[in-house]
Amino acid sequence: MFLAGGFSRIGLDVNTGKEGWGIAATAMVYLYTFIFGATWLTVPWLYPAEIFPLMVRAKGNAWGVVGWSLGNGSLTLALPYVFDALGEKTMHIFGAVNIISIPIVWALYPESNQRTLEEIDLLFVAGSPWAWTAESNFQPLKMANAQFGLAKDAGPEYDAEKALDTGDQPKSVESKNQG
Repeated sequence: MFLAGGFSRIGLDVNTGKEGWGIAATAMVYLYTFIFGATWLTVPWLYPAEIFPLMVRAKGNAWGVVGWSLGNGSLTLALPYVFDALGEKTMHIFGAVNIISIPIVWALYPESNQRTLEEIDLLFVAGSPWAWTAESNFQPLKMANAQFGLAKDAGPEYDAEKALDTGDQPKSVESKNQG
C-alpha cells in the first residue's frame, strides 16, 4: 500500500510519463489484493468457526461474518469521501493499519492449528486476553482434561457434539485396543 501511494504521488508530480506511474500504482493495489485475499481474508470466515464452543459455533460464526460485512460495507461507502479528502495518503493509512495489525494479531489471537475443536475451549479459559497467557495455561488444562483430545482418536463413528449433550466420552486408544 505504501508503494501504491508513493507511485500515485510521483504520477501526480511528474510532467511526463504519468501513465507508467499510474500503472505501477494499480499493479501494487492488485498485488496487495491478491496476497491479502489469499491469506488474511480467510480469517474472518475461518477463525470464528474454530474458536466458538460447539453450542454456539453457528451463531458465533454468523455474527463474525456480520461484523466483517458491516465493517467492509461501511468502509466501501466511506472510501470515496476519504480519497477526495486525502488522495494518495489514503494508501499510506492502509499500509499503517496493516503494520499496526501485526502485533494485535500476535498478542490477541492464539494459534488454533493442530487442535481439536474441544481443545479450543481450553485455549480460551484463561482470564486474560493475551495469547501467551492462553498458550501457557493450555498445556496444564489439556493434561487435566485429557478426555477432550480423545475425540480425534475415537474414529468417525464418534459424535463429539452428542457426547457433550449426553456426557458420553470416547474410550481411550488403549482401552479400545484391549476391549
